[in-house]
Amino acid sequence: MNYGKYSVYYRPLSANDIEAIHKTSMHVLEKAGFTVDNRRALELFAEHGAEVDFEKKIVRVKEEWVMEYLKKAPARVTLYGREEKHNLVVEADRTYYGTGGTALNIYDRETQERRPAVISDTAAIGRLVDSLEHIDWYLLPVYPNELPKEDVDINRFYHGIKSTSKHVMGGIYGGNNGANDLIKLAQTIAGGAEELKRRPLISVICCTISPLTLESSYIDLIFDLVLAGIPIATPAAPIAAATSPVTLAGTLAQINAEAICGILLAQVIREGAPVLYSVVPTTANMKSMEFLFGAVENGIMNAACAQLASYYNLPQYSTGGVTESKVFDVQNGLEKCLNNLLPGMAGAQLIHNAAGQIDSSMAVAYEQYVLDNEIIGNIKRVLKGITVTPGTLAAELIQEVGPGGNFLAQEHTLEHMRQELYLPSLAVRQNYTAWDKGGRKNMVDHARAEVARVFSEHRPLPLPDGLEKELKAQFPNMVCLP
Repeated sequence: MNYGKYSVYYRPLSANDIEAIHKTSMHVLEKAGFTVDNRRALELFAEHGAEVDFEKKIVRVKEEWVMEYLKKAPARVTLYGREEKHNLVVEADRTYYGTGGTALNIYDRETQERRPAVISDTAAIGRLVDSLEHIDWYLLPVYPNELPKEDVDINRFYHGIKSTSKHVMGGIYGGNNGANDLIKLAQTIAGGAEELKRRPLISVICCTISPLTLESSYIDLIFDLVLAGIPIATPAAPIAAATSPVTLAGTLAQINAEAICGILLAQVIREGAPVLYSVVPTTANMKSMEFLFGAVENGIMNAACAQLASYYNLPQYSTGGVTESKVFDVQNGLEKCLNNLLPGMAGAQLIHNAAGQIDSSMAVAYEQYVLDNEIIGNIKRVLKGITVTPGTLAAELIQEVGPGGNFLAQEHTLEHMRQELYLPSLAVRQNYTAWDKGGRKNMVDHARAEVARVFSEHRPLPLPDGLEKELKAQFPNMVCLP
Protein backbone atom coordinates (compact mmCIF):
# COMPACT_ATOMS: atom_id res chain seq x y z
CA MET A 1 0.00 0.00 0.00
CA ASN A 2 1.00 3.59 -0.55
CA TYR A 3 1.17 5.65 2.62
CA GLY A 4 0.22 9.19 1.65
CA LYS A 5 2.58 9.40 -1.31
CA TYR A 6 1.50 12.94 -2.17
CA SER A 7 0.87 14.31 1.34
CA VAL A 8 4.10 16.25 1.16
CA TYR A 9 3.48 19.13 3.53
CA TYR A 10 1.23 17.86 6.34
CA ARG A 11 0.78 14.29 7.56
CA PRO A 12 -1.44 13.95 10.63
CA LEU A 13 -1.18 10.14 10.37
CA SER A 14 1.94 7.97 10.43
CA ALA A 15 2.18 4.83 8.29
CA ASN A 16 1.35 2.77 11.38
CA ASP A 17 -1.67 4.98 12.12
CA ILE A 18 -3.01 4.47 8.60
CA GLU A 19 -2.61 0.72 8.86
CA ALA A 20 -4.37 0.69 12.25
CA ILE A 21 -7.31 2.73 10.91
CA HIS A 22 -7.55 0.47 7.86
CA LYS A 23 -7.61 -2.67 10.02
CA THR A 24 -10.28 -1.17 12.29
CA SER A 25 -12.43 -0.27 9.28
CA MET A 26 -12.07 -3.80 7.91
CA HIS A 27 -13.05 -5.21 11.32
CA VAL A 28 -16.16 -3.00 11.31
CA LEU A 29 -17.17 -4.06 7.78
CA GLU A 30 -16.72 -7.75 8.59
CA LYS A 31 -18.22 -7.91 12.09
CA ALA A 32 -20.79 -5.08 12.26
CA GLY A 33 -21.37 -4.73 8.53
CA PHE A 34 -23.44 -1.97 7.00
CA THR A 35 -27.16 -1.49 6.40
CA VAL A 36 -28.30 -1.70 2.78
CA ASP A 37 -31.96 -0.69 2.78
CA ASN A 38 -32.68 -1.85 -0.77
CA ARG A 39 -33.62 -5.34 -1.96
CA ARG A 40 -32.06 -4.96 -5.40
CA ALA A 41 -28.73 -3.91 -3.89
CA LEU A 42 -28.82 -6.70 -1.28
CA GLU A 43 -29.32 -9.27 -4.02
CA LEU A 44 -26.47 -7.78 -6.04
CA PHE A 45 -24.08 -7.91 -3.08
CA ALA A 46 -25.07 -11.54 -2.49
CA GLU A 47 -24.49 -12.40 -6.16
CA HIS A 48 -20.97 -10.97 -5.86
CA GLY A 49 -20.11 -13.08 -2.82
CA ALA A 50 -20.78 -10.78 0.12
CA GLU A 51 -22.45 -12.14 3.27
CA VAL A 52 -26.01 -10.78 3.28
CA ASP A 53 -28.64 -10.91 6.02
CA PHE A 54 -31.78 -10.17 4.03
CA GLU A 55 -34.03 -9.98 7.08
CA LYS A 56 -31.91 -7.37 8.89
CA LYS A 57 -30.71 -5.77 5.62
CA ILE A 58 -27.07 -6.07 6.70
CA VAL A 59 -24.11 -6.72 4.40
CA ARG A 60 -20.83 -8.01 5.85
CA VAL A 61 -17.62 -8.27 3.85
CA LYS A 62 -14.12 -9.50 4.63
CA GLU A 63 -10.96 -7.55 3.96
CA GLU A 64 -9.93 -9.67 0.98
CA TRP A 65 -13.32 -9.08 -0.68
CA VAL A 66 -13.18 -5.36 0.05
CA MET A 67 -9.71 -4.95 -1.42
CA GLU A 68 -10.65 -6.92 -4.54
CA TYR A 69 -13.56 -4.59 -5.28
CA LEU A 70 -11.72 -1.39 -4.37
CA LYS A 71 -9.16 -2.30 -7.02
CA LYS A 72 -11.96 -2.32 -9.61
CA ALA A 73 -12.61 1.40 -8.93
CA PRO A 74 -10.62 3.82 -11.10
CA ALA A 75 -7.64 5.64 -9.57
CA ARG A 76 -8.43 8.62 -11.81
CA VAL A 77 -11.76 10.27 -12.55
CA THR A 78 -12.08 13.11 -15.05
CA LEU A 79 -14.84 15.66 -14.49
CA TYR A 80 -15.43 17.68 -17.64
CA GLY A 81 -16.36 21.31 -18.13
CA ARG A 82 -18.12 22.77 -21.16
CA GLU A 83 -14.71 24.26 -21.98
CA GLU A 84 -11.72 21.94 -22.05
CA LYS A 85 -9.65 24.30 -19.89
CA HIS A 86 -12.02 23.52 -17.00
CA ASN A 87 -11.61 19.71 -17.11
CA LEU A 88 -10.62 18.30 -13.70
CA VAL A 89 -8.41 15.21 -13.63
CA VAL A 90 -9.02 13.94 -10.10
CA GLU A 91 -5.98 11.89 -9.14
CA ALA A 92 -2.86 11.96 -6.96
CA ASP A 93 -0.78 15.16 -7.00
CA ARG A 94 -3.67 17.43 -8.08
CA THR A 95 -5.76 19.63 -5.78
CA TYR A 96 -8.94 21.46 -6.80
CA TYR A 97 -11.20 23.76 -4.79
CA GLY A 98 -14.93 24.14 -5.43
CA THR A 99 -18.12 25.55 -3.97
CA GLY A 100 -20.61 23.55 -1.90
CA GLY A 101 -24.14 23.35 -0.63
CA THR A 102 -26.98 23.11 -0.31
CA ALA A 103 -27.70 26.23 1.76
CA LEU A 104 -31.27 27.38 2.30
CA ASN A 105 -30.34 31.03 2.80
CA ILE A 106 -28.31 33.73 1.12
CA TYR A 107 -27.21 37.23 2.06
CA ASP A 108 -28.75 39.51 -0.55
CA ARG A 109 -26.05 41.46 -2.39
CA GLU A 110 -28.18 44.61 -2.52
CA THR A 111 -29.63 44.75 1.00
CA GLN A 112 -27.03 42.60 2.83
CA GLU A 113 -29.98 40.98 4.62
CA ARG A 114 -30.34 37.21 4.98
CA ARG A 115 -33.22 35.77 2.92
CA PRO A 116 -34.33 32.41 1.47
CA ALA A 117 -32.40 31.41 -1.66
CA VAL A 118 -34.23 31.21 -5.01
CA ILE A 119 -33.38 29.71 -8.40
CA SER A 120 -32.03 33.02 -9.76
CA ASP A 121 -29.34 32.80 -7.06
CA THR A 122 -28.14 29.49 -8.54
CA ALA A 123 -27.66 31.23 -11.88
CA ALA A 124 -26.11 34.36 -10.43
CA ILE A 125 -23.62 32.51 -8.21
CA GLY A 126 -22.66 30.33 -11.17
CA ARG A 127 -21.91 33.42 -13.21
CA LEU A 128 -19.80 34.82 -10.37
CA VAL A 129 -17.92 31.54 -9.91
CA ASP A 130 -17.33 31.37 -13.67
CA SER A 131 -15.23 34.55 -13.33
CA LEU A 132 -13.19 33.48 -10.27
CA GLU A 133 -9.94 31.85 -11.39
CA HIS A 134 -9.11 29.93 -8.21
CA ILE A 135 -12.52 28.23 -7.82
CA ASP A 136 -12.20 25.16 -10.02
CA TRP A 137 -15.74 23.78 -10.26
CA TYR A 138 -19.32 24.66 -9.39
CA LEU A 139 -21.07 22.54 -6.78
CA LEU A 140 -24.64 23.85 -6.75
CA PRO A 141 -24.69 25.85 -3.53
CA VAL A 142 -28.29 26.82 -2.73
CA TYR A 143 -31.75 25.28 -2.63
CA PRO A 144 -34.44 27.20 -4.57
CA ASN A 145 -37.08 27.57 -1.87
CA GLU A 146 -39.78 28.88 -4.23
CA LEU A 147 -39.88 25.78 -6.47
CA PRO A 148 -41.91 22.60 -5.89
CA LYS A 149 -39.63 19.70 -4.99
CA GLU A 150 -40.25 17.89 -8.27
CA ASP A 151 -38.90 20.89 -10.23
CA VAL A 152 -35.80 21.54 -8.14
CA ASP A 153 -33.27 19.18 -9.76
CA ILE A 154 -33.86 20.01 -13.41
CA ASN A 155 -33.75 23.75 -12.70
CA ARG A 156 -30.72 23.72 -10.41
CA PHE A 157 -28.59 21.76 -12.86
CA TYR A 158 -29.85 23.60 -15.94
CA HIS A 159 -29.10 27.03 -14.51
CA GLY A 160 -25.79 25.78 -13.11
CA ILE A 161 -24.67 24.45 -16.49
CA LYS A 162 -25.90 27.54 -18.32
CA SER A 163 -24.20 30.00 -15.96
CA THR A 164 -20.67 28.55 -16.07
CA SER A 165 -18.50 26.48 -18.38
CA LYS A 166 -16.85 24.85 -15.35
CA HIS A 167 -17.84 21.35 -14.22
CA VAL A 168 -21.16 21.23 -12.32
CA MET A 169 -21.87 18.93 -9.36
CA GLY A 170 -24.90 18.69 -7.08
CA GLY A 171 -27.30 16.55 -5.12
CA ILE A 172 -30.73 15.28 -6.19
CA TYR A 173 -33.87 16.10 -4.20
CA GLY A 174 -36.68 14.80 -6.41
CA GLY A 175 -35.85 11.08 -6.11
CA ASN A 176 -35.70 8.90 -9.20
CA ASN A 177 -37.87 11.26 -11.23
CA GLY A 178 -35.35 13.99 -10.55
CA ALA A 179 -32.50 11.67 -11.51
CA ASN A 180 -34.20 10.62 -14.75
CA ASP A 181 -34.85 14.24 -15.72
CA LEU A 182 -31.27 15.17 -14.88
CA ILE A 183 -29.81 12.30 -16.91
CA LYS A 184 -31.93 13.30 -19.94
CA LEU A 185 -30.93 16.95 -19.50
CA ALA A 186 -27.23 16.10 -19.32
CA GLN A 187 -27.44 13.74 -22.29
CA THR A 188 -29.17 16.39 -24.40
CA ILE A 189 -26.57 19.04 -23.54
CA ALA A 190 -23.66 16.61 -24.02
CA GLY A 191 -24.93 15.43 -27.39
CA GLY A 192 -26.26 11.99 -26.50
CA ALA A 193 -25.97 9.17 -23.95
CA GLU A 194 -22.62 7.86 -25.20
CA GLU A 195 -21.12 11.34 -25.41
CA LEU A 196 -22.16 11.99 -21.79
CA LYS A 197 -20.42 8.78 -20.70
CA ARG A 198 -17.32 9.86 -22.60
CA ARG A 199 -17.30 13.42 -21.27
CA PRO A 200 -19.50 13.73 -18.15
CA LEU A 201 -20.34 17.43 -17.73
CA ILE A 202 -22.00 16.78 -14.38
CA SER A 203 -21.44 14.65 -11.30
CA VAL A 204 -23.87 13.86 -8.49
CA ILE A 205 -23.70 13.52 -4.70
CA CYS A 206 -25.48 10.51 -3.17
CA CYS A 207 -25.03 10.54 0.59
CA THR A 208 -24.18 7.67 2.92
CA ILE A 209 -25.94 7.96 6.29
CA SER A 210 -23.87 7.70 9.46
CA PRO A 211 -23.40 5.36 11.06
CA LEU A 212 -22.88 2.74 8.33
CA THR A 213 -26.13 3.00 6.36
CA LEU A 214 -26.91 3.07 2.65
CA GLU A 215 -30.46 4.44 2.45
CA SER A 216 -32.94 3.07 -0.10
CA SER A 217 -33.65 6.22 -2.13
CA TYR A 218 -29.96 7.08 -2.44
CA ILE A 219 -29.24 3.51 -3.58
CA ASP A 220 -31.86 3.84 -6.34
CA LEU A 221 -30.17 7.04 -7.47
CA ILE A 222 -26.76 5.35 -7.48
CA PHE A 223 -28.08 2.59 -9.75
CA ASP A 224 -29.46 5.10 -12.26
CA LEU A 225 -26.40 7.35 -12.25
CA VAL A 226 -23.80 4.58 -12.41
CA LEU A 227 -25.57 2.91 -15.33
CA ALA A 228 -25.70 6.28 -17.12
CA GLY A 229 -21.94 6.72 -16.65
CA ILE A 230 -22.25 9.80 -14.43
CA PRO A 231 -19.52 10.12 -11.77
CA ILE A 232 -20.76 10.06 -8.19
CA ALA A 233 -19.59 11.05 -4.72
CA THR A 234 -21.04 9.04 -1.83
CA PRO A 235 -20.04 11.08 1.22
CA ALA A 236 -20.80 10.25 4.82
CA ALA A 237 -20.90 13.07 7.37
CA PRO A 238 -20.46 11.54 10.82
CA ILE A 239 -20.59 13.95 13.76
CA ALA A 240 -17.87 13.07 16.27
CA ALA A 241 -19.51 12.42 19.67
CA ALA A 242 -22.97 12.07 18.09
CA THR A 243 -23.06 9.70 15.11
CA SER A 244 -19.45 8.52 15.45
CA PRO A 245 -16.97 8.17 18.34
CA VAL A 246 -15.77 11.39 19.97
CA THR A 247 -12.16 10.46 19.23
CA LEU A 248 -10.78 11.56 15.89
CA ALA A 249 -9.23 8.13 15.33
CA GLY A 250 -12.57 6.42 15.95
CA THR A 251 -14.40 8.79 13.61
CA LEU A 252 -11.74 8.22 10.95
CA ALA A 253 -12.11 4.44 11.24
CA GLN A 254 -15.88 4.76 10.84
CA ILE A 255 -15.88 7.32 8.01
CA ASN A 256 -13.27 5.28 6.15
CA ALA A 257 -15.59 2.25 6.32
CA GLU A 258 -18.53 4.40 5.18
CA ALA A 259 -16.58 5.90 2.25
CA ILE A 260 -15.65 2.38 1.19
CA CYS A 261 -19.30 1.22 1.32
CA GLY A 262 -20.34 3.68 -1.37
CA ILE A 263 -17.46 2.63 -3.61
CA LEU A 264 -18.29 -1.06 -3.16
CA LEU A 265 -21.92 -0.50 -4.17
CA ALA A 266 -20.88 1.38 -7.31
CA GLN A 267 -18.48 -1.39 -8.32
CA VAL A 268 -20.94 -4.25 -7.87
CA ILE A 269 -23.38 -2.29 -10.07
CA ARG A 270 -20.79 -1.66 -12.78
CA GLU A 271 -17.11 -2.53 -12.54
CA GLY A 272 -14.95 0.52 -13.15
CA ALA A 273 -17.76 2.99 -12.41
CA PRO A 274 -16.35 6.49 -11.72
CA VAL A 275 -16.81 7.05 -7.99
CA LEU A 276 -14.92 9.17 -5.47
CA TYR A 277 -13.68 8.24 -2.00
CA SER A 278 -15.94 10.79 -0.31
CA VAL A 279 -15.79 12.23 3.20
CA VAL A 280 -17.38 15.05 5.23
CA PRO A 281 -16.03 14.53 8.76
CA THR A 282 -17.54 16.85 11.37
CA THR A 283 -17.70 17.35 15.13
CA ALA A 284 -20.26 18.30 17.77
CA ASN A 285 -20.10 21.37 20.00
CA MET A 286 -19.35 19.92 23.44
CA LYS A 287 -21.13 22.84 25.11
CA SER A 288 -24.42 22.55 23.26
CA MET A 289 -24.15 19.26 21.27
CA GLU A 290 -25.02 21.21 18.13
CA PHE A 291 -23.36 20.33 14.85
CA LEU A 292 -20.05 22.11 14.07
CA PHE A 293 -18.72 22.57 10.56
CA GLY A 294 -15.93 25.10 11.11
CA ALA A 295 -13.94 23.34 13.85
CA VAL A 296 -10.22 22.90 13.21
CA GLU A 297 -10.55 19.17 13.97
CA ASN A 298 -12.60 18.86 10.77
CA GLY A 299 -9.64 20.17 8.80
CA ILE A 300 -7.34 17.72 10.55
CA MET A 301 -9.65 14.79 9.74
CA ASN A 302 -10.03 15.86 6.11
CA ALA A 303 -6.23 15.89 5.87
CA ALA A 304 -6.09 12.42 7.40
CA CYS A 305 -8.71 11.19 4.93
CA ALA A 306 -6.51 12.42 2.07
CA GLN A 307 -3.84 10.04 3.35
CA LEU A 308 -6.38 7.21 3.56
CA ALA A 309 -7.55 7.81 -0.02
CA SER A 310 -3.93 7.68 -1.11
CA TYR A 311 -3.50 4.38 0.76
CA TYR A 312 -6.21 2.85 -1.44
CA ASN A 313 -5.09 4.78 -4.55
CA LEU A 314 -8.54 6.30 -4.98
CA PRO A 315 -9.61 9.77 -6.17
CA GLN A 316 -10.95 11.78 -3.25
CA TYR A 317 -13.82 14.19 -2.52
CA SER A 318 -13.35 16.05 0.76
CA THR A 319 -14.45 19.17 2.61
CA GLY A 320 -12.82 22.55 3.04
CA GLY A 321 -13.54 26.12 3.99
CA VAL A 322 -16.66 26.19 6.10
CA THR A 323 -16.99 28.59 9.02
CA GLU A 324 -19.33 28.95 11.98
CA SER A 325 -19.11 32.75 11.65
CA LYS A 326 -22.20 34.64 10.51
CA VAL A 327 -20.31 37.69 9.23
CA PHE A 328 -17.09 38.65 7.42
CA ASP A 329 -14.84 38.74 10.48
CA VAL A 330 -11.56 37.35 11.83
CA GLN A 331 -13.22 34.05 12.83
CA ASN A 332 -14.48 33.68 9.26
CA GLY A 333 -11.02 34.10 7.75
CA LEU A 334 -9.31 31.93 10.38
CA GLU A 335 -11.64 28.95 10.04
CA LYS A 336 -11.84 29.12 6.28
CA CYS A 337 -8.10 29.38 5.80
CA LEU A 338 -7.28 26.50 8.16
CA ASN A 339 -9.99 24.18 6.88
CA ASN A 340 -8.99 24.79 3.25
CA LEU A 341 -5.25 24.72 3.88
CA LEU A 342 -4.96 21.53 5.96
CA PRO A 343 -6.53 19.07 3.48
CA GLY A 344 -4.77 20.80 0.60
CA MET A 345 -1.41 20.41 2.33
CA ALA A 346 -2.18 16.72 2.87
CA GLY A 347 -2.91 16.12 -0.81
CA ALA A 348 -6.73 16.18 -0.89
CA GLN A 349 -7.87 16.23 -4.49
CA LEU A 350 -11.41 17.61 -4.81
CA ILE A 351 -12.18 19.95 -1.90
CA HIS A 352 -15.81 21.07 -1.83
CA ASN A 353 -17.44 23.71 0.39
CA ALA A 354 -14.22 25.68 -0.13
CA ALA A 355 -15.97 28.88 -1.21
CA GLY A 356 -19.07 30.91 -0.45
CA GLN A 357 -20.50 29.37 2.69
CA ILE A 358 -20.92 30.89 6.14
CA ASP A 359 -22.93 30.05 9.27
CA SER A 360 -22.08 26.34 9.38
CA SER A 361 -23.17 25.91 5.75
CA MET A 362 -26.66 27.27 6.42
CA ALA A 363 -26.11 30.35 4.23
CA VAL A 364 -23.95 31.74 1.44
CA ALA A 365 -22.94 35.27 0.51
CA TYR A 366 -21.87 36.74 -2.83
CA GLU A 367 -18.95 38.61 -1.28
CA GLN A 368 -17.78 35.42 0.39
CA TYR A 369 -17.12 33.74 -2.96
CA VAL A 370 -14.76 36.55 -3.91
CA LEU A 371 -13.08 36.56 -0.49
CA ASP A 372 -12.64 32.79 -0.60
CA ASN A 373 -11.25 32.97 -4.12
CA GLU A 374 -8.45 35.09 -2.68
CA ILE A 375 -7.89 32.72 0.27
CA ILE A 376 -7.70 29.79 -2.16
CA GLY A 377 -5.32 31.70 -4.41
CA ASN A 378 -2.96 32.16 -1.47
CA ILE A 379 -3.29 28.48 -0.55
CA LYS A 380 -2.54 27.36 -4.11
CA ARG A 381 0.62 29.44 -3.91
CA VAL A 382 1.57 27.59 -0.72
CA LEU A 383 0.91 24.23 -2.37
CA LYS A 384 3.02 25.21 -5.38
CA GLY A 385 6.06 25.41 -3.12
CA ILE A 386 9.43 26.75 -4.25
CA THR A 387 10.85 26.06 -7.69
CA VAL A 388 14.63 25.52 -7.54
CA THR A 389 16.32 25.60 -10.96
CA PRO A 390 19.42 27.33 -12.34
CA GLY A 391 17.09 30.07 -13.60
CA THR A 392 15.41 30.69 -10.25
CA LEU A 393 18.68 30.41 -8.28
CA ALA A 394 19.94 33.27 -10.45
CA ALA A 395 23.64 32.82 -9.59
CA GLU A 396 24.92 34.78 -12.60
CA LEU A 397 22.39 37.58 -12.01
CA ILE A 398 23.42 37.96 -8.36
CA GLN A 399 27.06 38.09 -9.51
CA GLU A 400 26.23 40.66 -12.20
CA VAL A 401 24.27 42.98 -9.91
CA GLY A 402 26.86 42.57 -7.19
CA PRO A 403 27.11 44.18 -3.75
CA GLY A 404 24.92 47.24 -3.27
CA GLY A 405 23.05 46.75 -6.57
CA ASN A 406 19.33 46.61 -7.33
CA PHE A 407 17.25 43.89 -8.96
CA LEU A 408 14.08 45.87 -9.67
CA ALA A 409 14.93 46.87 -13.24
CA GLN A 410 16.35 43.49 -14.22
CA GLU A 411 14.61 41.50 -16.98
CA HIS A 412 14.81 38.45 -14.71
CA THR A 413 12.46 40.19 -12.24
CA LEU A 414 9.88 40.88 -14.94
CA GLU A 415 10.19 37.34 -16.27
CA HIS A 416 9.62 35.58 -12.94
CA MET A 417 7.58 37.89 -10.72
CA ARG A 418 4.11 36.64 -11.65
CA GLN A 419 5.08 32.99 -11.21
CA GLU A 420 6.96 33.55 -7.96
CA LEU A 421 4.79 36.09 -6.14
CA TYR A 422 1.02 35.79 -5.63
CA LEU A 423 -0.65 39.10 -6.42
CA PRO A 424 -3.88 39.45 -4.41
CA SER A 425 -6.69 41.60 -5.75
CA LEU A 426 -8.50 42.30 -2.46
CA ALA A 427 -5.83 42.48 0.25
CA VAL A 428 -4.86 45.94 1.47
CA ARG A 429 -1.15 46.43 0.74
CA GLN A 430 -0.99 50.23 0.50
CA ASN A 431 0.81 52.33 3.06
CA TYR A 432 -1.36 54.08 5.62
CA THR A 433 -1.42 57.46 3.85
CA ALA A 434 -2.56 56.00 0.53
CA TRP A 435 -5.13 53.77 2.26
CA ASP A 436 -6.51 56.72 4.24
CA LYS A 437 -6.81 58.92 1.14
CA GLY A 438 -8.45 56.07 -0.80
CA GLY A 439 -11.39 55.89 1.60
CA ARG A 440 -10.03 53.34 4.11
CA LYS A 441 -11.46 50.42 2.17
CA ASN A 442 -10.97 46.88 3.46
CA MET A 443 -11.16 43.44 1.79
CA VAL A 444 -14.93 43.23 2.14
CA ASP A 445 -15.33 46.60 0.41
CA HIS A 446 -13.12 45.39 -2.42
CA ALA A 447 -15.05 42.11 -2.63
CA ARG A 448 -18.35 43.95 -3.00
CA ALA A 449 -16.88 46.10 -5.75
CA GLU A 450 -15.65 42.96 -7.55
CA VAL A 451 -19.10 41.34 -7.32
CA ALA A 452 -20.63 44.45 -8.90
CA ARG A 453 -17.98 44.46 -11.63
CA VAL A 454 -18.59 40.80 -12.50
CA PHE A 455 -22.35 41.25 -12.85
CA SER A 456 -21.79 44.33 -14.96
CA GLU A 457 -19.13 42.92 -17.29
CA HIS A 458 -18.76 39.12 -17.19
CA ARG A 459 -20.67 36.91 -19.63
CA PRO A 460 -20.25 33.10 -19.36
CA LEU A 461 -19.92 30.91 -22.44
CA PRO A 462 -23.46 30.61 -23.87
CA LEU A 463 -25.13 27.31 -24.68
CA PRO A 464 -25.19 26.38 -28.39
CA ASP A 465 -27.82 28.08 -30.52
CA GLY A 466 -31.20 26.40 -30.33
CA LEU A 467 -30.33 24.20 -27.37
CA GLU A 468 -32.28 26.21 -24.80
CA LYS A 469 -35.42 26.06 -26.95
CA GLU A 470 -35.00 22.29 -27.31
CA LEU A 471 -34.56 21.84 -23.55
CA LYS A 472 -37.58 23.98 -22.77
CA ALA A 473 -39.72 21.85 -25.10
CA GLN A 474 -38.40 18.70 -23.46
CA PHE A 475 -38.77 19.98 -19.89
CA PRO A 476 -41.83 22.27 -19.56
CA ASN A 477 -41.16 22.70 -15.81
CA MET A 478 -37.86 24.46 -16.51
CA VAL A 479 -37.82 28.06 -15.30
CA CYS A 480 -36.55 30.62 -17.82
CA LEU A 481 -34.69 33.59 -16.38
CA PRO A 482 -33.96 36.90 -18.12
